[in-house]
Amino acid sequence: KDESRLLKRKEQNRAAQRAFRERKEKHVKDLEDKVAALEAKYEETETENSNLRDLLSRLQQENVALR
Repeated sequence: KDESRLLKRKEQNRAAQRAFRERKEKHVKDLEDKVAALEAKYEETETENSNLRDLLSRLQQENVALR
């Protein structure tokens, strides 16, 4: 009876460890996905900022020329 209880407990521990590993892997994957999305958004923002800086420069030059 004790041996049966110990085997059952070992199996419960293995199942709990497996579930923990699976949750941890899912959490890491979710974080990796989030990082990838943020990196893509950062690149998009950098491009937009660069375009806006170019536009600002052209408008400032045009403004000077019109004075």
